[in-house]
Amino acid sequence: MLIAHRGDKTRHPENTIAAFEAAHNLGACAIQCDVRFSLDGTPWCFHSDTLSLPSDKRQHFFHELRDSQLNRQPIDSFLQLVDWASCHRHLDWFVGISAANIANIGFTKAVQKLLEQMRNERESFALLTQDCRSLRAARNMGWDRVALQISNVPRCLSADIVTLAPEYLLIRDSFVDCEELPPGPWQWVVYEINSTEEAVLWRRRGAHHILTGNLPLLMRSREASDVYGF
Repeated sequence: MLIAHRGDKTRHPENTIAAFEAAHNLGACAIQCDVRFSLDGTPWCFHSDTLSLPSDKRQHFFHELRDSQLNRQPIDSFLQLVDWASCHRHLDWFVGISAANIANIGFTKAVQKLLEQMRNERESFALLTQDCRSLRAARNMGWDRVALQISNVPRCLSADIVTLAPEYLLIRDSFVDCEELPPGPWQWVVYEINSTEEAVLWRRRGAHHILTGNLPLLMRSREASDVYGF
């Protein structure tokens, strides 16, 4: 499947309901979004660990901002995303969280907050992080599907990953130094792929899914459609 990286960010601000809606209208099977936590412990759909406020133009750490400040910004809360996703239950979601951002409230509280807000939509969401131990803890807390981001292919053969057996392994295309991705109890997701030629090539090299920042281009591609079946 094609996964829209932060929605259709070619035409809308990334990680917004508008970008998610546009990706859905284009026919995306899944969407990746990033979540950051405010000082009040509220999850918001946002990618960076810092945010510039119009009032002073300075960069502020996201985890130091109050909800009252964020409510005035053109961003959406994770709860708004869940409410929207409840009307589009055929979509899968990859929720990425930042270790630096959640350090203020702790991983356990962050995951608990997300689980609470997901309510009956839990089966549609996969938690995405770079830390194997965190994903193991999330599973013990009731998160059904997990996705691990890795920086090199040999890492997938380590004991901690094999025993975790995540549903997905994500890797940047430039980090792959082998001809074919090795099989395992997971599905490979390669990112960020923004051309038809690359999409077809990575399918041949063992990628099950493509994370793309140019969903409109790939959705119009007959070659990619033939390979991925969308």
